[in-house]
Amino acid sequence: MTHTIFNMSVKPISVNRYLLSLLFISLILLPELLSAQQSDLPQKFNGEVWKTELLTDGVWWHSYHGNDYFDSMQSINLVEVDWQEADFSLTFGYSDSSFTRTSEFGEMEDALVSINGSFFDVQGGGSVVFFRVDGEIQARGAVNRRLYSESGGVVIGNGTPPSIMMRPDDGWLTTEEPTILASGPLLVHEGDHRNLNNDAFNQNRHPRTAVAITSDDRMFLVTIDGRNSEAHGMSTPELREFLESLGAITALNLDGGGSTAMWIKDRGENGIVNYPSDNGRFDRSGERGVANALLLIPNRN
Repeated sequence: MTHTIFNMSVKPISVNRYLLSLLFISLILLPELLSAQQSDLPQKFNGEVWKTELLTDGVWWHSYHGNDYFDSMQSINLVEVDWQEADFSLTFGYSDSSFTRTSEFGEMEDALVSINGSFFDVQGGGSVVFFRVDGEIQARGAVNRRLYSESGGVVIGNGTPPSIMMRPDDGWLTTEEPTILASGPLLVHEGDHRNLNNDAFNQNRHPRTAVAITSDDRMFLVTIDGRNSEAHGMSTPELREFLESLGAITALNLDGGGSTAMWIKDRGENGIVNYPSDNGRFDRSGERGVANALLLIPNRN
């Protein structure tokens, strides 16, 4: 009897030790397991003022509405992409003769995220800045246009994360990248501030759209709402300062104003998560038709 009781009592002790060991290992590994599902910038996106949602592995949506930036009311939407974790590619949606809403570009291409792209002809459609896709030039840019409106470009390579490059001194035609969309102004390049003109476009607060890259090759797709008492917008110096506070070392301003729009699949009102200003109201119904958009597309093997 004594021997039997001893054997029966050993099992619970062994199980308890086994469970304790599992618990100990789990506590050690838990931070690593969680980090795979969390942004590396939690201190930047304070949960008390920012809302954060994991859209899928390596892709987060951060949103903010408040007055913590530049003593002004701001409405910000930001998609963060970690290319080491995200099984996605950045592509361009575009039309050369008609106007398409940012949301429509996203829906047509079954994208996860879509933001409006660069400057376009508001009368006839099509890009007014340099634009090349798969080696074919869609637009050469206007010779007489302000150069800061295409002082940088979003470059999409094959199998590599997208990048932002500076306009060559001899112009965009001298570049060899097969797919590139120019825009501007280039706010910061590899940590160096670029010159920003002292004019209303740069120094006044407007709705803004931007793309930025960090030192570890994360990408931010950003919209800043404006032209409303609930959303004042940012100047380009303020936009640069804000993006640098998030760790951006290279950043490019895209088309803004009434064009600013962000669409996320199955989110917001018909996918629109910001407050486009083209209708003059702080709602999600003021989306404008544009000529091109940046799309985050799932890789389909």
